[in-house]
Amino acid sequence: MSEPKEFQLIKQKIKNLGVESGCYIWKDKNNNVIYVGKAIRLSDRVRSYLNPNLTDLKTLALQGEIFDLDWILTNTEEEALILEANLIKKYNPKYNIRLKDDKRYPFICVSTDEPYPMVYRTRKVKADGKKYYGPYTDAKVARDLLYLIWKIFPIRKKFQKLPSKTPLRPCLNYHIKRCIAPCKGDVSVEEYSLIVNEVIQFLEGKKDELLVQLNSRMNEFSENMQYERAIIYRNAIEAIQEIRKKQAVVNSNLGNEDVLALATRDDTAQIVIFEVRGGRLEGKKSFALDGTSNSSQSEAYLSFIKLHYLNKDSIPDQIKVPMRTNSELQVLEKILSSFAQKKVSIKNSINSSSRGIYKLAVKNAEMNLTERLLATKLRNKETALEDLKKMLMLNKIPSVIECYDISHFQGAEPVGSGVMFVDGNPYKPGYRHYKIKSYNEINDPGMMHEVIARRLQRLINDGDDLPDLIVIDGGPTQLGRATEAAVALELPNLAFVGLAKKREEIYFPGEKEPYSFPLDSPGLRLLRELRDEAHRFGITYHRERRNKATLKTILDDIKDIGEVRKKSILKHFSGNKKLSNSSLEELKQIAGIGSSLAQKIYSKLQTKKDQEQVF
Repeated sequence: MSEPKEFQLIKQKIKNLGVESGCYIWKDKNNNVIYVGKAIRLSDRVRSYLNPNLTDLKTLALQGEIFDLDWILTNTEEEALILEANLIKKYNPKYNIRLKDDKRYPFICVSTDEPYPMVYRTRKVKADGKKYYGPYTDAKVARDLLYLIWKIFPIRKKFQKLPSKTPLRPCLNYHIKRCIAPCKGDVSVEEYSLIVNEVIQFLEGKKDELLVQLNSRMNEFSENMQYERAIIYRNAIEAIQEIRKKQAVVNSNLGNEDVLALATRDDTAQIVIFEVRGGRLEGKKSFALDGTSNSSQSEAYLSFIKLHYLNKDSIPDQIKVPMRTNSELQVLEKILSSFAQKKVSIKNSINSSSRGIYKLAVKNAEMNLTERLLATKLRNKETALEDLKKMLMLNKIPSVIECYDISHFQGAEPVGSGVMFVDGNPYKPGYRHYKIKSYNEINDPGMMHEVIARRLQRLINDGDDLPDLIVIDGGPTQLGRATEAAVALELPNLAFVGLAKKREEIYFPGEKEPYSFPLDSPGLRLLRELRDEAHRFGITYHRERRNKATLKTILDDIKDIGEVRKKSILKHFSGNKKLSNSSLEELKQIAGIGSSLAQKIYSKLQTKKDQEQVF
């Protein structure tokens, strides 16, 4: 097979790279960035993606979309790693592991770019000299934490430009001892900065150091007979001590560390961070990752650390992950230490004192992932139902939908099946099987008429609500007979549609030509799910009846099998368990069946199987 033309052009580009370090950027034919990576030797790393003998599934998929290449050179591997993280955040490439957009999550901001900083919530993070803490994946946690800070620390809450040219009148917070009122003009920047630093220590979990400082300041104000100020700090100390009582001690040997745990499913994952400060569990944060299929857990942890901790104001002394140290982790340690201006280490959480809390974090990650996927599924179902209302021109969102199918084998053992979905989800108590009574030959439209007539008559007799929509597995003929049953029962306004199998087209009552909708539309996907479930439910029942009928025929043809033995054999092969799949040894184990009789049944079964090829 000849090499794609675009690969030939890319190879010409690579010749100019040499042995430089930096980031490479793969693009598709629409000039979209689909993957960003880093390398110490760009030329070698990029050339590896063009290898025709690749076996890695993720790289193979990427290779199939590669059309163009771009790169950015850096001086060091550390610079390349930082640039890689920034480019992934910027372009959100489909083949990279991506931290889900955290713009919807709140942060707590300390406006350290002004003389008298405030503390407030925001969803916008900028490189503006302020300190940002978060993101807080639970908005209530962020709100409660902010209110607690406002209660504990006498910091200003009102947006105004300070210092002002003339003293301002203090608000209520000053009078209830919640603010030292820098707006009055008699609070120095130095004194106020001490409070701001205490807030920062509190947000970073350094409560032991903070308590020492607060005690010192309380005593200082008390000795100077500034009792109102001393009371403010006494109240802060009591509030923080109360918080400490409520926080569990996970391990007194642990310092300031983040313990990371990962749960994955298909192409998505959930990372949970347990924030341990001074041996106490201070908080939990949970983050969603996309693009994790065909990637190892180590790759997911590395990607998350780069995307989350780089450019972060507060970095713990240690980050614990369940993986061994490698060269990339060592580079990350060096970069994070530079960012934090202290020694930051990344260690294995499995073989350390953090093992217990890591296991707890894993349970939380699994639970959070399940909750997120369920919430996503719920949102998808709501979207699908709204889409159905629009595409089928219904008067309301179809909360209750039923779907019907006919199953038989060349007309033998015909059955009908009906499934019910409520709010887009299967509702098993609403599932029904129907033994066809009126037809012994192939007549799917007639059988559908019988099933719908029986179902609607039962709903009328019981006084139950009618479904919002009935889906018929079939084309215009089956749909027409189904609507005839409804009209005969004086239900002409009941909504029906038919879903044809070949082209997934939708038929409306009274119209011969079908309508086509996008195959990936939420509404059509839900209709296909209904149709497939009705077919599965029906074919399972049909096979059970066919198996039972075949078994009865075989047993009737064998002498020495009376009613007692027949019942015993039928009971053993009830449900979907097929006699044709059983061995001679299994037949011998049935109560009341000896070796001789088992051999007769087995021989008869094989003859029947060869003749009819039923099973």
